[in-house]
Amino acid sequence: MASIVNTVLIALVAFQWAFISYLIAKKDEQVRIASSKPPMLPHEHGGEIHFSLDNQESKSKENLNHDDIYEGVAATLMINSPKWFQRRYTSMVANILDNTPPNWAVQIFYTPQGQSQFGLDINPGIERMNATHERLIMTRIPDDLVTEFGMKKKKLYWTSKYLWNAMVADNVFVFSGNGALCSNSKLSFLDGSAMELFRQFDFIGTPLRSNGEGGDGSISFRKKKSMLDVIQSSPPYDGGAAEGSYFVKALNQMNKNGANYRVATSQETQLMGGIDASGFPPFVISGTLGNLEHETRHAALEMCPEVKRIFPSLHNPACFGAHPDADACAKSICALQDPLVRGKHGC
Repeated sequence: MASIVNTVLIALVAFQWAFISYLIAKKDEQVRIASSKPPMLPHEHGGEIHFSLDNQESKSKENLNHDDIYEGVAATLMINSPKWFQRRYTSMVANILDNTPPNWAVQIFYTPQGQSQFGLDINPGIERMNATHERLIMTRIPDDLVTEFGMKKKKLYWTSKYLWNAMVADNVFVFSGNGALCSNSKLSFLDGSAMELFRQFDFIGTPLRSNGEGGDGSISFRKKKSMLDVIQSSPPYDGGAAEGSYFVKALNQMNKNGANYRVATSQETQLMGGIDASGFPPFVISGTLGNLEHETRHAALEMCPEVKRIFPSLHNPACFGAHPDADACAKSICALQDPLVRGKHGC
């Protein structure tokens, strides 16, 4: 009888050990399968990749009521741009994150439709940055505003009360894909040197070709409160002039009526993006620098390589290296091709 009991006990122990081993092996297999799957960054719908912005929207709404937690915000509007321009979005945002401190937010205004959504779809890097940077805020533009303004005239949004009310800080750095912050500049948001200079202004942009007052609004530093003062106290924007010109003109008119807003002079805009001996390398490089001599432009690109993303890449191996091939390189350069070959769309 004892031998039977012992046999049964041994059988039970063996079964339990086998069952536990099976469970452990099953768990390890599940972990292995899960770890082998690619990260679920975008969501697929009907073969197209789309951002899931639910978390970003809640983060945006949370911060809209707490604009005092950030010293400043770098803001951009992603509505409607050609595909070749939208390809810059990821590096454009990365440049701003790299050159602003933790107490600065980076705020992207968007709408989940049309070219705005498409621009996000082809830039999954933005979602990855949003997942790792709490201060990167995606702010969805209300549908009724999109219906009213459409998708093509960004200046209507920049002159709207909604957009400026939605900014999460009073110090606003407006940025776009037309330029980049130069990490090697003497001025920087990171060490506070840029804010020591810019905080005195209500509006200062990069230099205009016309040497106009205030500067170009597409890359500029502004005060949220001052922009709202203009919108509330001045005649409505008529959609004609550039939105930056509208604000500069309105601020100057309000100064004539007794206000004291600080608009940068033409000379002072050089502090934002001028390229000369005293300010080199500049805080911002914008545009293609077509007004500069070749050597000066080359020096600027060497000191501020971030802006090279604006320029077409000379990537043919025949154009560089220990043994460049002049003829083969020339064939790869659009400007050197016969006009009939390159077509009517330019380079």
